[in-house]
Amino acid sequence: MDLGEVLKTYLSDDQNGQLVIKFVGEKHLCKISVENGQAIYLTLGALGPHDTLDQIVGKASEWSNFIKGMPPRKRLDEPVNQLLMDIAGTAPRAEGEIQLAVATGADNPTHPEVIDGDLLIDAARISAAIDRFTDLVGPFALILTEKIWTNLAHTDGAPMRAATYARFIAALAAEVPAGDRQGFIDAAAE
Repeated sequence: MDLGEVLKTYLSDDQNGQLVIKFVGEKHLCKISVENGQAIYLTLGALGPHDTLDQIVGKASEWSNFIKGMPPRKRLDEPVNQLLMDIAGTAPRAEGEIQLAVATGADNPTHPEVIDGDLLIDAARISAAIDRFTDLVGPFALILTEKIWTNLAHTDGAPMRAATYARFIAALAAEVPAGDRQGFIDAAAE
């Protein structure tokens, strides 16, 4: 997953914890404290936040991991989400950017799939997206899907909030071959 996709996945909604990224060619890990989806502090080895931002420009991520619930030890005066997105060469993904056609009941608070103002995506639709993903990626798709579920704190067979579904599809799409990616996203939006 490239840096932009990693950031889009974890710097959104109500994520709380620590995002750890290993950059290609770097000996040290980049650690980003995340509170309510906001990057509030980061380091790269012994480097402070500003030096870290300078150091990671143009770097490719080798792997990443998210440790849920890890409290921040320090914080900057303001979040650095936009700076990180600029470094990754991407803008933050708006909730509708994947063009998910999930708004079919969002204005109706009595709609059975709307809970606490959030639209839920039913398990059958999630399963259909996973089936398409498996067809495109192969048997390794199930392992990737489980890893993404774990990071999103989702349980198989349960419905998913629309914002989480958007992140889920974005994470899956990053693993789909480039030629099939847009078709996969479009099918997930139906």
